[in-house]
Amino acid sequence: MLSTGQMNAIQQSAPLLKAEGTKLVTVFYQNMIRQHPELLNQFNKTNLMNGSQPEALAATLYQAALHIDRLEELLPAVKQIAHKHVSVMVKKEQYPIVGHHLIEAMKEVFGLNEQDDTLLAWKAAYDIIANIFIAIEAEMMDENVKQKGGWADVKPFVIKKKKQESPALISFYLVPEDESELPMYEAGQYITVQADMPGEAYVCSRQYSLSDQYHPSYYRITVKRDGHVSTFLHDEMEEGDVLQVSMSQGTFCLQEDTKEPAYFISAGSGVTPMIGLVKTAAHRNQPFTMIHADRLEDVTAFEKEFESVLASSSHGRIILCNEQFEQSGKGGLVEKAACRIDRPILQSVMREGKGQFYLCGSPTFTQEMIHILKEMGIPEQNIHFESFGGQSMKEMEVV
Repeated sequence: MLSTGQMNAIQQSAPLLKAEGTKLVTVFYQNMIRQHPELLNQFNKTNLMNGSQPEALAATLYQAALHIDRLEELLPAVKQIAHKHVSVMVKKEQYPIVGHHLIEAMKEVFGLNEQDDTLLAWKAAYDIIANIFIAIEAEMMDENVKQKGGWADVKPFVIKKKKQESPALISFYLVPEDESELPMYEAGQYITVQADMPGEAYVCSRQYSLSDQYHPSYYRITVKRDGHVSTFLHDEMEEGDVLQVSMSQGTFCLQEDTKEPAYFISAGSGVTPMIGLVKTAAHRNQPFTMIHADRLEDVTAFEKEFESVLASSSHGRIILCNEQFEQSGKGGLVEKAACRIDRPILQSVMREGKGQFYLCGSPTFTQEMIHILKEMGIPEQNIHFESFGGQSMKEMEVV
């Protein structure tokens, strides 16, 4: 347990983390990967290179500093991160490596010496936080293996079907090579896909949202041609090829035991988890509205699938948005709006401001939607989101 003095020292470091956190974490990753390149097996290299991974960790450290005296308030975020760790197979023995390099980066970037009170406090705090993650993740891994059909880490899956959904989107239907039945998973979750790519010394990993509700024989992911692994899947992987795949993980799922309206708000690749969520809401007879914006060539990729969902639901509404549509209105059951997603369109579809709101898209899009919803009086606990690319410092401040 941390002393009052240690908690005060950590909280006093929050402004420094807010200002220099991304620099700190960038140095941390550079030094750690240089000495332990095998950890590249577990990182999304695109997110490391574009800065979204450092930004996400910087935001987490900042929030830990602010809440060090009440860590229980961070439990939802801890569980969300733990799901990601389990998905990429983070091991107990890797936590000391991370802790060592994080402290060394603090010394280098913040100019702290070995006996500085702030550094000593962060050492103690890291050990406590790491043990929390280790315990939660061990329990989650154990639950995975115990499930019927469950497995540890990854196992081989065959690409059963490769379907072009739009110029930029391809769906992959992944079937266990051993033809076993998949354990139950929830719409909105994701899997890790590992690929052995030519010229790469280490396995390349990427997490993809499942783009359908539960099916016992396959996972479906829908991949936008964007990034190292995604481009490889588009160009090189064909039906019959094998990928290593983890069990599903994630907390971006429908809230249980609620008949409140559900609002699904997405942009770009953020549509992928929404497909399964919309189908699940329709199956539950839960009122829902989905609003999705994308490039003109991609926004209608799943229109037929959405039409089928609406045909079986009397309480659903789906609106596809793009400013280049010639006009707004209904072509079939799915509506089209010649606009972007902004406050006026959200206000026009909301039922008295009540409901659960699910957001998915880029960090910039998600941050903008959170701002709008909070300005409209939506309670923080009713806003659920998944950011593709990691949770940014600005998002952490908003929610």
